[in-house]
This record gives sequence, structure tokens and C-alpha cells, in this order.
Amino acid sequence: MQLPSIVRRTLDPVTERIPVPILGGQNAGRWWGLASAGSGYVSGRRAAKQMDLLAALIRDGDVVWDVGAHHGYVTLMAERRVGANGAVHAFEPSAANHRILKRHLRWNHCANTSAHVIALGSSECEMRFGGGPTSKMHALGQGEETVQVRRADSMLANGLCRPPTFLKVDVEGAEGEFLEGCGTMLPTNARLVLAVHGTDADRKCEAWSAAHDFTAIPSPELVEARYTAHTGRWRGDPDLYLVGPAGDVAAVRKVLA
Repeated sequence: MQLPSIVRRTLDPVTERIPVPILGGQNAGRWWGLASAGSGYVSGRRAAKQMDLLAALIRDGDVVWDVGAHHGYVTLMAERRVGANGAVHAFEPSAANHRILKRHLRWNHCANTSAHVIALGSSECEMRFGGGPTSKMHALGQGEETVQVRRADSMLANGLCRPPTFLKVDVEGAEGEFLEGCGTMLPTNARLVLAVHGTDADRKCEAWSAAHDFTAIPSPELVEARYTAHTGRWRGDPDLYLVGPAGDVAAVRKVLA
């Protein structure tokens, strides 16, 4: 049962500090805050198919960027997969979400993970953030919170992050702007998984991949969303997989098969 928002605003600051164990899935055995334990997070059923695919695509020693990390569910899985020789950078612009993300990383002793309280986009600026019906669906350009926006290539140029070999991007419609902000900094063997929110973002992602010689592999759900978009309806936030010109496209296709 979903509690009324006024009740949640009172209880969440308390219950988010109470750790509960994740019981199944890729994060089994990790600790998670009670306030966000529903929606399949603690049971391990949350986006279980996608989590399994991401885990199969992430390799030991990878440098993972989790762009739009929210409370860190993918971040925790990636930290486990990359091992001691890898690293994870989690980007979450919301101060409230970032606070919970940092707590989850601390509870789970994620020594090779860094959390950045910024959004990644096509410019260096401040923007409004929020507006979604839940904190998982907040987006740039709306809402009440002011957040910092940085370009990915400037993060690398200033030595703030290691170059990514794997990126998971879920930024509620700003996928094209994120890719624009990458410039030419992505390694040629990089692999990306982008949650695509609408036809405009889809076109921008496809155009960027073609311009940078990345192979684009749409998920079956994305193929269906493109088809239904002709009727004026875009379904969900299906995934688009991008593989750099020096990447192993066959290996990615094998995992996705």
C-alpha cells in the first residue's frame, strides 16, 4: 500500500536511515534503506532482467559510470562486478537522492566507488531538477531544486573521473544532451546502455552513434517502442546498447541474445 505523501515526508527521513538486507537478485546480501525498500528493491525483483543483463555486460576491471544513479541500485551491482581493479562513478544531481546514495555506499563498504552530486549534460550550468511523480523520474529543466550540470568531457579533462569503459545512462529524456557532452572523450572500446525516453531522444542517440562510429543495438522493447511511436505513443524507457568501434560487438550481441 502506498502511503500518502504527507506521511512519507514525515517518515522517510527516519526510515531511510534503517538498513535492511536485499534478499535476492544481483545485489543479494547488500544493505538498503527501509524507506525505499518497496518496488522490488529489497526482494531483488526490481528490473531483474535488466540487472542480469547489465551484470553480464560489466567485466572485471571495468570503469563504470552510472549516470542517473538515484539511490545506487545499479551502482552497488556494478561495484561488485568490477572487482578491486575497477572503479564506479555514480552521478546523481538531487541532493536528497545523493544523500541516500552515499549512505548506501557507506553501508556496503564500496571503497572503489565515487558519488558525484551533479548532472551530466551538454553544457556547464545550473538547471532546475525534479518534477517527476517519484524521485526515480525527476528530470532536468523542471521541478524546484537547482542542480549543477557538467559536461562529461570536462570531468575527464579536469581529472575528476577515470575514463569509462561501461556506462549506464538513465536521465529521463536528456540522453542526447549527455552524449553531446561526452565530446570525443569516450574510449573506442566503451559500451553504453541508455534508457531512451521518447522519439526525440532516440533520434539524438542514433545520430550520435553514427557520427562517432558506435554500433547501435536496439533492445526488442525499443524496436516495439519505435513501432508504436508511429501511432503517437512511446512505451516506457527501453534500452539502446552502443558499442565503440574497437569494442566487441559480437560479445555484446551474445549476451543480449
